[in-house]
Amino acid sequence: MSARSQRRLTIAALLAAILCIAAYAFRDHVSYLWMQSVTVPRMNSLFAVQTDGVDIFEARVVRRIAHNRKHFVQGLQFDGDILWEGTGLYGQSKLIKYRFDRAAGILEPVYETALPAHIFGEGLAVLKGILYQLTWKKGHVYQYDLSGTQPLPLTPLSNDREGWGLTTDGQHLIASDGSAFLTFRSITDFYVTHAIEVQFQGKAIDRLNELEWIDGKVWANVWMTPFIVVVDPATGNVASIVDCRTLVEDAKASDPDIDVLNGIAWNVRNRELYLTGKLWPWIYQVVLDKKPSP
Repeated sequence: MSARSQRRLTIAALLAAILCIAAYAFRDHVSYLWMQSVTVPRMNSLFAVQTDGVDIFEARVVRRIAHNRKHFVQGLQFDGDILWEGTGLYGQSKLIKYRFDRAAGILEPVYETALPAHIFGEGLAVLKGILYQLTWKKGHVYQYDLSGTQPLPLTPLSNDREGWGLTTDGQHLIASDGSAFLTFRSITDFYVTHAIEVQFQGKAIDRLNELEWIDGKVWANVWMTPFIVVVDPATGNVASIVDCRTLVEDAKASDPDIDVLNGIAWNVRNRELYLTGKLWPWIYQVVLDKKPSP
């Protein structure tokens, strides 16, 4: 082999190595761009079309409740007249307790604690007087005893995968990790008791994010879309879809810098549904209107 050919091979190998390193270093950005340009539009089209056996509902605004637009909402949970909010982002993750004046539609902050700066907070749930809060990549599940006037931190549990959304069926904690699977977990050690794969029309639906248990079904935000899927916990099949595009448009009209839909809270006592998103200026009380078949 000539010296020139050897140099060309060396340069080619060097360029290939640089490209591999760059692809690895920016893999999250590449994945994000791919989802924005390909996966999300395809998913939006899938959810927006009426299909046999799956009802599609549209979220209609009943009222707007002022919300701190700096909060990157990851979890939203009613506990009586208390609304708990978990936020994300490194250095900005918090657990916040509000007293909700339902008649006036006002949230009064009564407690707030910051998570360590290296922790990215995620979804939360309240079960049997304990509040559980996930973390994204650190594998911690924070626990707080709610029996006193202020939450009392307990020893964290361990999560064996990423933490995204969290809810409860009254017996188990139910967690999402960004995949198409929901895991049902023990409240004592967060051990997986069983799991279901969420499917719609035979297709696995991944990027399941914030969760809420409503009338025997798991409601799940699908990350980066304006849709919520309502999942049968026995089969994993999507039973219905909630179209929240009008909410996203309304939030963008108030603040064009909002992030995606994320945040479902069900007020069991009054049977009221509240939805919001990351960096949204409003929490919306909504009702659902069934879309007519085409």
